[in-house]
Amino acid sequence: MTLPEELQGKTNGQIEEWFLSAIDSDPMPTEKMLSMLEDLGNSDVGDQVESWAELLQDALALKEDSASALRLLELRCAWSGGSPAFQRMARSAAKAAFTSRLGKAFVKNVGFDGNVAPAESLRRLGVLSRLAKGRLCHEKTWGFGTVRRVDDFYERVTIDFAGKPAHEMSMAYAAETLELISDDHLLARLHQTPDELQAMLKEDPAEVARITLRSYGPTSALDLKDRLVDAVMPESAWKPFWEAARRALKSDPLVHVPTRRAEEITLLGSPDEHLQSQFSELAEQRDPESIISKADALEAGGAFKSLSPENGAVLADRLAFAIWGGEGKYPDLVARALLMAIRCGVVSEDGTLGERKTDVMEALKALLVPDTLFAALSKLPVRAMSGLLEHCATTLPDLMSERLVPLLPKLSISVIAESISRIQQAGHEQAIIDFVAGILAARKATPSLLLWTFRNLEMASGWLTDDPAELLRQGLEAIEWPEAGDQLRAQHQLRALFESGMWFAERIHPLSHEQRVVLLANVQNCRGWDEAGRRSVIAGIIKTYPELHEAVNLATPAAVKPRARMTSWRSYRERQAQLKTLVEVEIPANSQEIAVARSYGDLRENAEFKYAKEHQRILHRRQDELESDLKSVKGTDFAGCSEDVSGMGTTVSIRRTDGGEDCYCILGEWDRDEDLRIISSLSRLAQLLDGHGVGDSVALPGNSGDDVCEIIRVEGLSEAVMGWLAG
Repeated sequence: MTLPEELQGKTNGQIEEWFLSAIDSDPMPTEKMLSMLEDLGNSDVGDQVESWAELLQDALALKEDSASALRLLELRCAWSGGSPAFQRMARSAAKAAFTSRLGKAFVKNVGFDGNVAPAESLRRLGVLSRLAKGRLCHEKTWGFGTVRRVDDFYERVTIDFAGKPAHEMSMAYAAETLELISDDHLLARLHQTPDELQAMLKEDPAEVARITLRSYGPTSALDLKDRLVDAVMPESAWKPFWEAARRALKSDPLVHVPTRRAEEITLLGSPDEHLQSQFSELAEQRDPESIISKADALEAGGAFKSLSPENGAVLADRLAFAIWGGEGKYPDLVARALLMAIRCGVVSEDGTLGERKTDVMEALKALLVPDTLFAALSKLPVRAMSGLLEHCATTLPDLMSERLVPLLPKLSISVIAESISRIQQAGHEQAIIDFVAGILAARKATPSLLLWTFRNLEMASGWLTDDPAELLRQGLEAIEWPEAGDQLRAQHQLRALFESGMWFAERIHPLSHEQRVVLLANVQNCRGWDEAGRRSVIAGIIKTYPELHEAVNLATPAAVKPRARMTSWRSYRERQAQLKTLVEVEIPANSQEIAVARSYGDLRENAEFKYAKEHQRILHRRQDELESDLKSVKGTDFAGCSEDVSGMGTTVSIRRTDGGEDCYCILGEWDRDEDLRIISSLSRLAQLLDGHGVGDSVALPGNSGDDVCEIIRVEGLSEAVMGWLAG
């Protein structure tokens, strides 16, 4: 279902105003309100919808409308994922809605107080609430039965089963195992009119198959056999029955019989119902991911080739909903919805989409916000990513280029290639040249951008530094430091490029002998390879340039340092204390703020409530970050650290070109103290110094560019630093 007609195209504020007014009306439009919540529950206003649902839950309890209260709880369970907090709330809400003696017995026996998942408890409550004298049911052990009595005092259900009349079972067991069935169900016919069903097997086998499909829904031929053999017919009767039934069903335009036995046979209401049912399913989707998934399946099946006005309206409405619901949260789904709307021609002449009148151009511009665009391009499939950039290059070339160029270093290699092509198409190649040249000059190129540059040297030759050795040095540095995600994949490909024999040898051809010797030293000291990979690279170079053999000692390769993530126990305990304060003080305090703000009422203008909910999201995100950090990083006291070269646990003194001296203490990832000159091992300065010994020259950042400094001392930690660590 969709929003009530009077709410189509309304803003969130207008919808909220209608909802709050409807709660106080008599009679209350319960069906419309439930449908509205179902429509909006998985959208980007989910927190707001939950607040509305709480108000409606209380109102339904006051009206003793237990059936509607149960339906609302099922909706809220789907939103919450069945968390422990929801289980407690559901138990209280069920008790408030089911207030009769029988209702209280039902709530008591569905597992709210045990280890039963909330969704299962609600399903069981639905079964018990529909039990009444004469109700048909089925139980896995006893088979078909009819309810004789529901006893709220002893909390038992009495059922007349075919083989065991007046059988008693506890409400808890009945709720867990009973399946309620209708009068026209196959099992009901089998036990109430068995002779009629046996006659139908001979005279109209296809109708027996239809009854089974109506009873159990779409069913494969294999499952159909399992349903009928033994229960309705012997094994020997199945083959002739199915041959006759299948022939009749295949000629019936209201039945879809697939060619494969494992695929489901489906009943249709009309020859076109299958298509209509698919669009009906699309119309029922309530979250952007489900909408796009269903629409993709329909498009792949050719359903969009000749869209009727009605089906086109359904598609436009759902795509508009996906854009609205995914805005700010699922940019990749928003992009796919926009592209599908344009591709299928369901955008109106005024440039809007669906009854919501979503402005397609404005939605496209919103996608081009830098963070949003990066998130979309990182998640989109290659075809959709290419389609988005192609469309933007045609419709918004200047804005696309302005927003896309600064993102190039962060993108994956495939996205970089497509992005540069589309920026060139938009006529902004000079912007790429200026930006990439600046990134390379500042030595800030990422593995993916360097990989693209190496693969497109002919195109990029005018964008690069005049020193070909500098680009290779940056490539070696890029494979040293740990990366993740797309940059890790680019790092692996960059490493493979260096190891690919002749490629590296060809790249150093323009270099002088001295430059080649220096570059080989860089290869020896590069921590981006295991020893086998390093030997392979060096051997490939020496094969082309034998004169370099003396410049490298393959027998004593450079040691490779481990890359453990460490920090001092002091900083580790500080991070633990932050998490403890967050979980035990700040988050509970925020929950109290939300409760107090909700008590003010009138959620339409309750700014305190909105601010408290936003703060809640920030606190939980920070909790996740702290927990992840504490799992990934280990504490240490830096005892036993090597003092031969600079690295974690060492104090490094340097002399700058102007004669001035500086001293730095390199500790772990979270360690910093300006007064004691303590720097993090992740800082750029620490990474530049790492692995160098006394007498080495290192290019370090200075006041006017890089300054070539000499390392004059590498020592252990001073007493002041040791005192800081123990503090």
